[in-house]
Amino acid sequence: MTTSEVLSPPPPAAVASLAAPQLQSLQLPIARDVDVVSSVTETGDISAFARSAWRNEAGKTSAFGPATMLDMKAEALEMVQLDNWSVQPVDRGPAPAAPDPKLLRSWQYQVAGKLATAQVLVDLKTEHIKSGGPMGMKQEAIKHIVRHKPDDTFYVVDLANVQRMFKAWRAAMPRVVPFYAVKCNPEPGILKLLVAMGAGFDCASKGELEMMLRMGVPQSRIIFAHPCKRPSDIRYARDHGIQYTTFDTISELHKIAQMNPDFKCVLRIRADDPDARVPLGLKYGAEVSEAPVLLRTAKELGLQVVGVSFHVGSACQNLSTFTGAIENARKVFDEAHVLGFNMELLDIGGGFTGHFDEMGNVMFGEIANTINTSLAAYFPPEMGVRVIAEPGRYFAETSSTLLTPVYGQRDRVAQDGSVKKDYWLTDGLYGSFNCILYDGQNPAYKVVRSPLLPEPADNSTYTSTLWGPTCDSADCVYKDVSLPVLRNGDWLMWNNAGAYTVAGACDFNGIEFTTPGKLYVWSDVAVDQAEDEEKVMEA
Repeated sequence: MTTSEVLSPPPPAAVASLAAPQLQSLQLPIARDVDVVSSVTETGDISAFARSAWRNEAGKTSAFGPATMLDMKAEALEMVQLDNWSVQPVDRGPAPAAPDPKLLRSWQYQVAGKLATAQVLVDLKTEHIKSGGPMGMKQEAIKHIVRHKPDDTFYVVDLANVQRMFKAWRAAMPRVVPFYAVKCNPEPGILKLLVAMGAGFDCASKGELEMMLRMGVPQSRIIFAHPCKRPSDIRYARDHGIQYTTFDTISELHKIAQMNPDFKCVLRIRADDPDARVPLGLKYGAEVSEAPVLLRTAKELGLQVVGVSFHVGSACQNLSTFTGAIENARKVFDEAHVLGFNMELLDIGGGFTGHFDEMGNVMFGEIANTINTSLAAYFPPEMGVRVIAEPGRYFAETSSTLLTPVYGQRDRVAQDGSVKKDYWLTDGLYGSFNCILYDGQNPAYKVVRSPLLPEPADNSTYTSTLWGPTCDSADCVYKDVSLPVLRNGDWLMWNNAGAYTVAGACDFNGIEFTTPGKLYVWSDVAVDQAEDEEKVMEA
């Protein structure tokens, strides 16, 4: 399978329902000029595509209207559906020389993907904002509080950050196709945007498979990456045409042979980064020394082994771990070739982090260079091996900002007369802050004074404890931290809260942790601008 096939977005029919009035209310003018569309498809910049003003006959920039939007949609869909390049969009002059069919197909995919992305923004009622930095998020949170007066947890989800990460990934590691780890954050907006942009998906259960198939993701863009699957999950995957799955034990091979021998099996090997935030090697991944036995067993059972996968651990810090894992994967490939297996897939797993520098550029560090160099050495392009990865945190972490209101408090007076403060938040360890227990996170917060309350009379700082809302006394987010006096109705804002937060929540005590409120935004830049603090103060 070629990269273009893996990255192909939904067919034009999936975006045929673009509604001009919705786009108009969203204030996202769409580029009507085909030259503009062509240029942005090369750069992959959906924000430029979504907001470029179309040019009228006089060559002046105009606001668009519903009729113009429909014309643009019809024209773009016509371009996407072209089977013969000599058939031109309306009024575009003589036909250009026929391009390479592969390039044309790639261009068509990109245009369709951008239309699908625009549709996602419309469906989610996405608000366009200028800054996606902490002050920009604070500004949007304050506006939301003033407008809607929420009294429970909500997230601000900046979908533009997801797109920025996707573009940066494709530029830094063009050979490696990202298959988003759904487990990290199955937030519908993030998933729909990644579907539209052409990502693949790493699913670990029937529920995740069902979710992505329901969104129209083809089976070729899904890997069932769980080495020890429940029988019911295998049956579901078999009945719905899922092709690729992982294994690392003889037991799993016998299970696959019995329940779905048509699986394309990928052997997961162990690759531990000792400094990873969450190491995984104790539970999953066969030792490289065990690979020959596993491969021979698969051969005896008549199964197809088509590739190797590994996972260095969540938030990998040691670059040499990737180098060693890719080298070991090549050794397993060679052993499999000797046994007659047709090895076509290398899955380099997850462990990637994604953040922005002060200029708003994605910080990849040296990890991309390390991976590219190792791939060139051990899996050169002429081998024809398809390379994928399973980034989760990389896409999700910076996408979301969490807002939690204070709804209860008390003073604790010690025998020496000193005072400590207790505050109750609407979220806790059974909700988004399960990340403290299970993901080793140490989330940072900022105080957001309620715009609905007067300025506080007391700005003193006290040693304080932040409690979650359940009746469990262990539901404590932070103990003995320094905070100014908070009132019921004030808020705490937690940036970079998109990875392994609400995904691990449960509705303990009947509290709806798993369904927080959401505000979708699309920022022009990922960092704050000089004027953002002034705007927050004015708000």
